[in-house]
Amino acid sequence: MAGEWAVLGRRAAARVIDLVLATGINLLVSAGVATLAGPPDTGGPLAVAAASVATFAVYAGYEAAMTAVYGATPGKLWMRVRLVRAESGGADARPGAGPVLLRSTVLFGSVLLAYVPLLNVVALMAALYALVSSVADRPRHRGLQDKIAGTAVESVGSGA
Repeated sequence: MAGEWAVLGRRAAARVIDLVLATGINLLVSAGVATLAGPPDTGGPLAVAAASVATFAVYAGYEAAMTAVYGATPGKLWMRVRLVRAESGGADARPGAGPVLLRSTVLFGSVLLAYVPLLNVVALMAALYALVSSVADRPRHRGLQDKIAGTAVESVGSGA
């Protein structure tokens, strides 16, 4: 039982590390989008749509690319956790691009709808529920994003 909470703590720390890294990347991408399409507050609907799509692409792309290449994001690697297919686990259980993109869409899809009244609130609530459900699910702490994608986060090596 203590081990399951330790993994959840490492998983939360990994998420914070990854959000900091992806936010840094997003700031650079957003500066480029603002240069091309204009700032979202003055560039009109095209700028708003471009900013939303670019932000989603950065966060979902970061998760998908890092997991595809390294088997985990930098935060997960540092905190010694990884994403696996829920039904198999073990060394050969990389989930593949499809489940990783689906999982990322559940977590970060709300940014696509950030400027759509009412839908933005629904999407944000779904994203928050996905994170909170990771705490409630026992013993593997599979959140909504993991259940939809058929994935799980597990400890790497000993010390779990």
